[in-house]
Amino acid sequence: MAVVDPNDDLICRYVVQSYACDPERHERRHQVVVAFDNEQELMALINARQEELERRRAAGEVLPPPEHYSGVVLEPGYRRRTALARLVWKAAGRRVSLSEVTLERVDWHPDVGFFWSAARQHRPGARQ
Repeated sequence: MAVVDPNDDLICRYVVQSYACDPERHERRHQVVVAFDNEQELMALINARQEELERRRAAGEVLPPPEHYSGVVLEPGYRRRTALARLVWKAAGRRVSLSEVTLERVDWHPDVGFFWSAARQHRPGARQ
């Protein structure tokens, strides 16, 4: 088993997650169990954990229906791009103006998209 750091943003990580109650936050959410460097180990652990949940349910243990295991692939740079997108989202919420050139220079997360409004602004001396 090649276990890797799930927070190492320089490598591709195959992360096993558990959807269960987080006692610290008092809510159900995905929690990182472990990260691997290949998909086969990810799938083997997910299948083993799912079978364990099914055995516990079959034995009569009461578990919440949404509790399950899943996996996600985090490409190199995922956390950096996600943090940058979150920063721009917050800036836009505060009506900070960012230029098109600035936004185009950044290596964005594939799920991030932008729309620009081409509204004319009144500037002294500009033709209307």
